[in-house]
Amino acid sequence: MMKTILVATDGSDHAKKALTLASDLAAKYGARLVLTHVLLSNARSETLRALASRSGLSKRLRDLLDNYEADFQMEVAAAGAAVGFVSVPPPRELVETIGQQIMERAEKIAAKAGVKKVDTVMADGDPADVILDLAASHKAEMIVLGSRGLSDFKGLLLGSISHKVSARAECTCVTVK
Repeated sequence: MMKTILVATDGSDHAKKALTLASDLAAKYGARLVLTHVLLSNARSETLRALASRSGLSKRLRDLLDNYEADFQMEVAAAGAAVGFVSVPPPRELVETIGQQIMERAEKIAAKAGVKKVDTVMADGDPADVILDLAASHKAEMIVLGSRGLSDFKGLLLGSISHKVSARAECTCVTVK
Protein backbone atom coordinates (compact mmCIF):
# COMPACT_ATOMS: atom_id res chain seq x y z
CA MET A 1 0.00 0.00 0.00
CA MET A 2 1.20 3.48 -0.87
CA LYS A 3 1.34 5.79 2.12
CA THR A 4 3.31 8.77 0.81
CA ILE A 5 3.74 10.21 -2.67
CA LEU A 6 6.08 13.11 -3.34
CA VAL A 7 5.36 15.27 -6.37
CA ALA A 8 7.68 18.03 -7.54
CA THR A 9 6.23 21.06 -9.25
CA ASP A 10 7.79 24.06 -10.94
CA GLY A 11 4.62 25.32 -12.55
CA SER A 12 5.45 23.89 -15.99
CA ASP A 13 2.92 21.98 -18.10
CA HIS A 14 4.65 18.65 -17.48
CA ALA A 15 4.70 19.34 -13.74
CA LYS A 16 0.95 20.04 -13.83
CA LYS A 17 0.38 16.67 -15.50
CA ALA A 18 2.58 15.01 -12.86
CA LEU A 19 0.62 16.78 -10.13
CA THR A 20 -2.69 15.58 -11.59
CA LEU A 21 -1.47 11.96 -11.70
CA ALA A 22 0.04 12.10 -8.20
CA SER A 23 -3.16 13.68 -6.83
CA ASP A 24 -5.34 11.01 -8.43
CA LEU A 25 -3.13 8.25 -7.00
CA ALA A 26 -3.03 9.84 -3.54
CA ALA A 27 -6.81 10.22 -3.50
CA LYS A 28 -7.35 6.64 -4.70
CA TYR A 29 -4.97 5.08 -2.16
CA GLY A 30 -5.58 7.50 0.70
CA ALA A 31 -1.92 8.44 0.60
CA ARG A 32 -0.30 11.57 1.92
CA LEU A 33 0.81 13.89 -0.88
CA VAL A 34 4.01 15.87 -0.36
CA LEU A 35 3.88 18.86 -2.71
CA THR A 36 7.43 20.01 -3.36
CA HIS A 37 8.70 23.14 -5.03
CA VAL A 38 12.38 23.96 -5.41
CA LEU A 39 12.80 27.72 -5.63
CA LEU A 40 13.46 28.98 -9.14
CA SER A 41 16.65 30.77 -8.12
CA ASN A 42 18.19 30.45 -11.58
CA ALA A 43 15.08 31.13 -13.66
CA ARG A 44 15.13 33.80 -16.30
CA SER A 45 12.88 36.81 -15.94
CA GLU A 46 10.64 35.69 -18.85
CA THR A 47 10.00 32.40 -17.07
CA LEU A 48 9.14 34.10 -13.80
CA ARG A 49 6.83 36.56 -15.57
CA ALA A 50 5.01 33.64 -17.24
CA LEU A 51 4.54 31.83 -13.91
CA ALA A 52 3.63 34.76 -11.70
CA SER A 53 0.09 35.68 -10.93
CA ARG A 54 0.62 39.42 -11.19
CA SER A 55 -2.58 40.19 -9.31
CA GLY A 56 -1.14 38.26 -6.36
CA LEU A 57 1.99 40.39 -6.23
CA SER A 58 2.34 43.72 -4.49
CA LYS A 59 3.12 46.71 -6.70
CA ARG A 60 6.69 46.65 -5.41
CA LEU A 61 7.12 42.99 -6.41
CA ARG A 62 5.48 43.60 -9.81
CA ASP A 63 7.95 46.43 -10.43
CA LEU A 64 10.80 44.22 -9.22
CA LEU A 65 9.71 41.43 -11.57
CA ASP A 66 9.58 43.84 -14.50
CA ASN A 67 12.81 45.66 -13.83
CA TYR A 68 15.39 43.71 -11.82
CA GLU A 69 17.45 42.68 -14.85
CA ALA A 70 17.36 46.15 -16.41
CA ASP A 71 18.29 47.75 -13.09
CA PHE A 72 21.26 45.39 -12.74
CA GLN A 73 22.42 46.12 -16.31
CA MET A 74 22.25 49.90 -15.64
CA GLU A 75 24.24 49.54 -12.40
CA VAL A 76 26.96 47.57 -14.18
CA ALA A 77 27.07 50.10 -17.03
CA ALA A 78 27.19 53.01 -14.57
CA ALA A 79 30.18 51.36 -12.90
CA GLY A 80 31.94 51.52 -16.26
CA ALA A 81 31.83 47.83 -17.14
CA ALA A 82 30.76 46.36 -20.46
CA VAL A 83 27.63 44.33 -19.91
CA GLY A 84 27.09 41.86 -22.75
CA PHE A 85 24.97 38.83 -21.90
CA VAL A 86 24.76 38.39 -18.16
CA SER A 87 22.41 36.05 -16.37
CA VAL A 88 21.01 37.91 -13.39
CA PRO A 89 19.64 35.80 -10.56
CA PRO A 90 16.21 36.96 -9.46
CA PRO A 91 15.74 38.45 -5.99
CA ARG A 92 15.00 35.79 -3.38
CA GLU A 93 11.82 37.50 -2.16
CA LEU A 94 10.46 37.37 -5.71
CA VAL A 95 11.17 33.65 -6.26
CA GLU A 96 9.75 32.82 -2.83
CA THR A 97 6.52 34.70 -3.61
CA ILE A 98 6.17 33.08 -7.04
CA GLY A 99 6.97 29.70 -5.45
CA GLN A 100 4.16 30.27 -2.96
CA GLN A 101 1.79 31.02 -5.84
CA ILE A 102 2.82 27.79 -7.59
CA MET A 103 2.25 25.84 -4.37
CA GLU A 104 -1.19 27.40 -3.81
CA ARG A 105 -2.26 26.37 -7.33
CA ALA A 106 -0.90 22.86 -6.68
CA GLU A 107 -2.84 22.59 -3.39
CA LYS A 108 -6.05 23.50 -5.21
CA ILE A 109 -5.45 20.77 -7.80
CA ALA A 110 -4.80 18.21 -5.06
CA ALA A 111 -7.91 19.27 -3.12
CA LYS A 112 -10.04 19.11 -6.27
CA ALA A 113 -8.82 15.53 -6.84
CA GLY A 114 -9.93 14.62 -3.32
CA VAL A 115 -6.55 14.33 -1.58
CA LYS A 116 -7.12 14.49 2.18
CA LYS A 117 -3.53 14.65 3.48
CA VAL A 118 -1.25 17.25 1.89
CA ASP A 119 2.11 18.54 3.09
CA THR A 120 3.86 21.39 1.28
CA VAL A 121 7.59 21.95 1.15
CA MET A 122 9.47 24.78 -0.54
CA ALA A 123 13.24 24.52 -0.55
CA ASP A 124 16.29 25.96 -2.25
CA GLY A 125 19.17 24.06 -3.77
CA ASP A 126 19.92 21.64 -6.55
CA PRO A 127 16.46 20.39 -7.60
CA ALA A 128 17.42 16.72 -8.00
CA ASP A 129 19.20 16.63 -4.64
CA VAL A 130 16.35 18.43 -2.88
CA ILE A 131 13.72 16.08 -4.34
CA LEU A 132 15.71 12.98 -3.40
CA ASP A 133 16.44 14.25 0.12
CA LEU A 134 12.78 15.12 0.71
CA ALA A 135 11.62 11.76 -0.64
CA ALA A 136 13.95 10.02 1.82
CA SER A 137 13.03 12.21 4.81
CA HIS A 138 9.28 11.83 4.15
CA LYS A 139 9.67 8.09 3.46
CA ALA A 140 7.96 8.44 0.09
CA GLU A 141 7.13 5.21 -1.71
CA MET A 142 6.81 7.12 -4.99
CA ILE A 143 8.18 10.26 -6.61
CA VAL A 144 6.18 11.80 -9.47
CA LEU A 145 7.63 14.54 -11.63
CA GLY A 146 7.42 15.95 -15.13
CA SER A 147 9.80 14.75 -17.79
CA ARG A 148 10.61 18.35 -18.68
CA GLY A 149 10.39 21.39 -16.52
CA LEU A 150 11.30 24.98 -17.06
CA SER A 151 14.98 24.41 -17.79
CA ASP A 152 16.60 26.02 -20.79
CA PHE A 153 19.43 24.91 -23.07
CA LYS A 154 21.79 24.70 -20.09
CA GLY A 155 19.46 22.07 -18.60
CA LEU A 156 19.65 20.00 -21.75
CA LEU A 157 23.45 20.03 -21.63
CA LEU A 158 23.72 19.16 -17.95
CA GLY A 159 21.02 16.50 -17.95
CA SER A 160 17.46 16.73 -16.82
CA ILE A 161 16.32 16.77 -13.23
CA SER A 162 13.90 13.93 -13.92
CA HIS A 163 16.70 11.78 -15.29
CA LYS A 164 18.91 12.44 -12.25
CA VAL A 165 16.07 11.69 -9.85
CA SER A 166 15.07 8.51 -11.67
CA ALA A 167 18.65 7.26 -11.73
CA ARG A 168 19.26 7.88 -8.01
CA ALA A 169 15.85 7.35 -6.39
CA GLU A 170 15.49 4.62 -3.78
CA CYS A 171 11.74 4.35 -4.44
CA THR A 172 9.46 4.09 -7.44
CA CYS A 173 9.86 7.09 -9.72
CA VAL A 174 7.22 8.05 -12.28
CA THR A 175 8.11 10.55 -14.99
CA VAL A 176 5.16 12.16 -16.77
CA LYS A 177 5.18 13.61 -20.30
